[in-house]
Amino acid sequence: MASRYEVKRIAGERVRILLNLASDVLRKDEELAKRYVQLAFRIAAKARLKLPREVKRRYCRRCKVPLIPGYTARIRVKKGCGGTKIVVTCLRCGYIRRYPLKGKGQVK
Repeated sequence: MASRYEVKRIAGERVRILLNLASDVLRKDEELAKRYVQLAFRIAAKARLKLPREVKRRYCRRCKVPLIPGYTARIRVKKGCGGTKIVVTCLRCGYIRRYPLKGKGQVK
């Protein structure tokens, strides 16, 4: 039986492969790209992997499509009373995420 470390290592490799495949195949077959992202996130959850923030922010939480600016995502910078925020809108399902900026253009 494999140790926890081995399981996490193998799961991490598979997640990386699936997410790379999703980005590559997106323009040809969007449904297949969504399926790859769903599988990758399910593997990560099952192995209890903590995905980096940068990785999680590259995919829509609702429809699981890879977010590519201008193709599947609209990105805006909003200035308001609550501070400056980056607003990312999925162009497939309309899901909106807001990320606060801190300092000089640095994302938390």
